[in-house]
Amino acid sequence: MRSAKLPRVGIVIANHNNAAYVAEAIGSAAYQTVRNLEIVIVDDASTDNSDEVIRETLTQMADARLRYIRLDANYGQAGAIRHGIDALGSSEFVCFLDSDDVWHDNFIERHLAAHLNADFPVGFTYCDCHFINAESELLAGTAWWFERPPADAPHRLVISDTVPAFDAAKASANYPPNPAMTLHAEWSPSWSSNSTASMMFRRSVLKLIMPSVDEYARLYLDFYLSTFCVLMFGGIAIHEALYSYRMHGKNKHSNAEVLGGTFQTSSKDWGTISQDIMEKILTVMLEREAALTRAIGADHYARGVLQLNKALAKDRRRIFSFSWDSLAKAIARTLRPGVRQY
Repeated sequence: MRSAKLPRVGIVIANHNNAAYVAEAIGSAAYQTVRNLEIVIVDDASTDNSDEVIRETLTQMADARLRYIRLDANYGQAGAIRHGIDALGSSEFVCFLDSDDVWHDNFIERHLAAHLNADFPVGFTYCDCHFINAESELLAGTAWWFERPPADAPHRLVISDTVPAFDAAKASANYPPNPAMTLHAEWSPSWSSNSTASMMFRRSVLKLIMPSVDEYARLYLDFYLSTFCVLMFGGIAIHEALYSYRMHGKNKHSNAEVLGGTFQTSSKDWGTISQDIMEKILTVMLEREAALTRAIGADHYARGVLQLNKALAKDRRRIFSFSWDSLAKAIARTLRPGVRQY
């Protein structure tokens, strides 16, 4: 077996008013099985005692891989993460950890292995998650929508490999490893990924797709980036839950409760939110036509534009902000002989 040197991974932890949880998030990033990391913590002008907690945590850890940036104004999710990316060194891969979530110690290892597979290179990877509450107690073992088959049988066996074993002495649950992965080389409107903390990106991809307008993704950067990535570059789903998503009652989106079944994590209107984000993705795709075409080819770019436009066009009442001339040119490319239609 031939060995090769692993690339460095950059981590950005964006925090806003999560003083109660940010120290645990920082620790979960620093204590990964993969050690070749650089970690930037960005405080997005918190009004609680986050700054004090972060500084105290970094002093106690005394880890040279950790850096801290405190912003004087609140930029939102995209803006805070952009500051973090700009502060990273030469990392080829980048992950974003929400400051109220917790990575398992093999998160980076599993994601990096998925990216470096010998089957198909992709722009990003994402994984399943557990749900925990404010006290870090388990609420659910999976995101119910994660890689769920289109025709999910309502009556079926639950295989034993999905059930945790309990350690009574430690009062903990231990899940068996799950090596399964699924390649998504094409996008469809029914596809869904997971939260920001579930993902690893190629840094070169982020340069092409990060919104230049922070208001485009003050929240929901996960949906923006994951949708853009699968449309243009493909993605791989890691079926194992490699982090815990915390529902603590003050989440900006996930304000609902875990009820069992196909529960909704939020009471907000996701249809309207997702349509708005997809419009913004299409706007950026058209604005960056030249750069994206150079990167992935004119035909692949045009297919992505057409797929997203078709998904948006299902609701004819929407008023789009992008250039119809640019859209018409992109769609016209898909009509050339030899270009696959969707």
